[in-house]
Amino acid sequence: MNGSGAPVISNASTGSWLIGLGTWFHRQGLRNGDEAPLLQRYLEAGVEELARDLEGFFAIVIGDGRSREVLVVTDIVGSCHCFARPWEHGTAISSSSFVLATLARTGLDPVGCQEFLRTGVTYEDRTFYAEVRKLGPAAIHRFSAHGPRSEHRYWSMARLAPDQFRGRDAVTHLTEALVGAAARVGSAFPKPVCDLTGGYDSRAVVAAFLKAGVSFETVVAGPAKSPDVTVSADLARIAGVRHTHISPMEPVTFDQAKRAFTVTDGECDLTEYAGIFRTHEKLLERYDISINGSFGEVARGYWWELLVPRVGARQTLDARLVASRRFAAGASDSPQFPPEVTLDLVSHFAGIIERTNAGLESFPNTFQMDHAYLMLRMQRWQGRIASSTDQLWPCLSPFLFRSVLETILQVPARQRYDSRLVGHLLLDLYPPFANFPLEHGYPPLPVSWRTLHRFWPVPIEYGRKVLKRLLPARGVASAAGAAVPPRVRFAHSEEVQDLMRPAGMRLGALVGEGSLTRFLGSPGAGAFYEQAWSRVLSLEYALRALERFGVSAVS
Repeated sequence: MNGSGAPVISNASTGSWLIGLGTWFHRQGLRNGDEAPLLQRYLEAGVEELARDLEGFFAIVIGDGRSREVLVVTDIVGSCHCFARPWEHGTAISSSSFVLATLARTGLDPVGCQEFLRTGVTYEDRTFYAEVRKLGPAAIHRFSAHGPRSEHRYWSMARLAPDQFRGRDAVTHLTEALVGAAARVGSAFPKPVCDLTGGYDSRAVVAAFLKAGVSFETVVAGPAKSPDVTVSADLARIAGVRHTHISPMEPVTFDQAKRAFTVTDGECDLTEYAGIFRTHEKLLERYDISINGSFGEVARGYWWELLVPRVGARQTLDARLVASRRFAAGASDSPQFPPEVTLDLVSHFAGIIERTNAGLESFPNTFQMDHAYLMLRMQRWQGRIASSTDQLWPCLSPFLFRSVLETILQVPARQRYDSRLVGHLLLDLYPPFANFPLEHGYPPLPVSWRTLHRFWPVPIEYGRKVLKRLLPARGVASAAGAAVPPRVRFAHSEEVQDLMRPAGMRLGALVGEGSLTRFLGSPGAGAFYEQAWSRVLSLEYALRALERFGVSAVS
């Protein structure tokens, strides 16, 4: 949208071409803007070696004039979304699922639509559309004029050793990898801005940028007196970097939600992403890349509390437990689907987890949990947000670099649990950050007899987490639900009224007019219903947008 789209680079002697999507780095020092030498590297070394030498958030598309093949190399988590659709002229590839849906008559995918409406995320290779599929992670996808499409994984967690790095060696390797990633970002982008909140992950990224000697500034968004904002301001002052606070803006309008569709394809809740859109529009006026701490939570044993008391045991991950507590938990009451396609979400997600983790059953359950989290949650949820933001300007997390993520995944569970690894990492990178309290009141220091007195807020914080999980289960709206929801704010918009009139809704082809009438005619109480309403609006808007291209979606 801002003219920063990737160029098509060609090689005249072979008739080959290359497009680099996202933000990529090559082991030989190449990066965004070096597409011509990257294509030359492919022609000399081949796609396997090229894939192994790439890091970052990317999808590299190559047309080989010699073999008459098109190849797509996806990043190791598949965060940079890229899609394919077979049609009468061959196969079309795009970073937009919506663009592919406009090419010809398309069918709705009842599973993909239901996943989105009930959880806000679409999983595996699904989109809203039966014919449009997301390309898988860590893979070389081949599309040939002379043979069937194929997919080959060039990277797999199964090839890693969970206990490769131990003790001090683990901290040293992670420090070097994260500082190296920060240095590479700094060499490619003169004006980066780093998220800085009151938590662990953004603090570690900023500390790595400081140690790398990179010039950067920081930003935080939120209410002025929130712990995240006040702690981030203190951290920026300690580090001596320029810091920007973006205060909450006016509530999102429907026009802003429609603008969000242009970068999300409707695959994010438009009313939620519109706020992110506004924030990044302000930032890109002054900076040239947005840096965040996504994936840093993996270093802290994210979701491992479900494994207590068998954390790190070599036993098969309990897929139904993870499905019920993390993927199906908090599902919204969306319009009721016909019985023949209605999903039992726990069984559905348990099956997805088992398919995703096939072959990893002999690894520690923590390793299996990390794999499910990365390949499911982060690929489709975080990846959708990042891929949308990338339509505006570059965005990246150094924790996604292969060198960083591989190091984290090969540190034993006992050293990562309870954020121990990150505490030692911060001491290595920038001790003042390790000693300054988190937004919860205690520091990210490793716990010891000398530091134990500083962790008195921990029981209070865990109590709050328990209450937060219990209250929604009893139907109590979250604090965020106290704000006027989009359903109410948009009530007087004639366009929204038309979109959400059951008799004319295109979503009715999938769920039925009666189901939509019951859902919209009897608004539920609390945040869950409001989430579902916004998702229905987002999907219905996408289906209406298809019609403007002369294409209809059928069930």
